[in-house]
Amino acid sequence: MDVLQEKKDKDVAVLFSGGIDCSLVSLLLRKDGYRVHLLHYNHGANISNGLHRIRFQELKNLMGEDNILLQELSHRGLFRKLALANIENDFAKYKTNMICLGCRLAMHIESIIYCMKNDIHIVADGSVKYQNDFPEQNGVAIKIFRELYKKYGIEYRTILAEVSSAKEVKYRLLDNGISIQSMEDTCLFSNTFNKAEENSIKEFLNERLSICDIYIEEKCSGKSQQQN
Repeated sequence: MDVLQEKKDKDVAVLFSGGIDCSLVSLLLRKDGYRVHLLHYNHGANISNGLHRIRFQELKNLMGEDNILLQELSHRGLFRKLALANIENDFAKYKTNMICLGCRLAMHIESIIYCMKNDIHIVADGSVKYQNDFPEQNGVAIKIFRELYKKYGIEYRTILAEVSSAKEVKYRLLDNGISIQSMEDTCLFSNTFNKAEENSIKEFLNERLSICDIYIEEKCSGKSQQQN
């Protein structure tokens, strides 16, 4: 393996909100020798406090400037298409808020595109056992996401999947000198505290996968995405 290819094989992308879970994931991946690309998404319906940049600076100070970078990306168009375009029908059908699930699917799709364009073969996020009630972190959703990444030659890792307490994450961050305050943006659609059934999660995601495949093909072939 030549030096350039070895370097590429040591790049990894992390879905990065600025929260404690994805921050710990970034640290663990760096300890395994990876150069970490933090992918921070804005869907246009959130209130950004910019604190994720403070968390990034903390991580950069610890990990080294050459070992981590922050990419601030938009997934507004795909978020609308997957989560909002049929919102009335979705609420009538599923009887609960599936917007965050559609948002996470949009993030994963944009992450696939980012990885394909930058020759990255591993993506990770901060999915944890203690947030399994969130539809986007439910085991059924994780399995579908993993298969979706695999289809495009990318490995999807949830390395904190068995962590059952936020305390464990916080203590491990503190041990590395990282603050444990929340540094995530505030989303207008989160905190509804409704639990989606696993069958609903599976159906919601599966009925959108063809849209995702078309979107990826267009983005990666250089075609412009038409706005409806």
